[in-house]
Amino acid sequence: MARKLTPKQRKFADEYIKSGNATQAAIDAGYSKRSARQVGANNMTKHDIKQYIDERMAEIASNRIMDATEAVELLT
Repeated sequence: MARKLTPKQRKFADEYIKSGNATQAAIDAGYSKRSARQVGANNMTKHDIKQYIDERMAEIASNRIMDATEAVELLT
């Protein structure tokens, strides 16, 4: 993750991952309520932000999947 996101952009992305709502994520990240809808939509079109979100979502999904060792331990 060598992308250069501003702290506000990173906060937006993390909030978006939690809620799935770009407007609310923009508000929670500190953007103005008046411009949150537009900022949220614009942020979702930015390659670096979208890539960060995709990578974090993949990381979260892989942590949820049980590996073979965990399966054997569960069954024993």
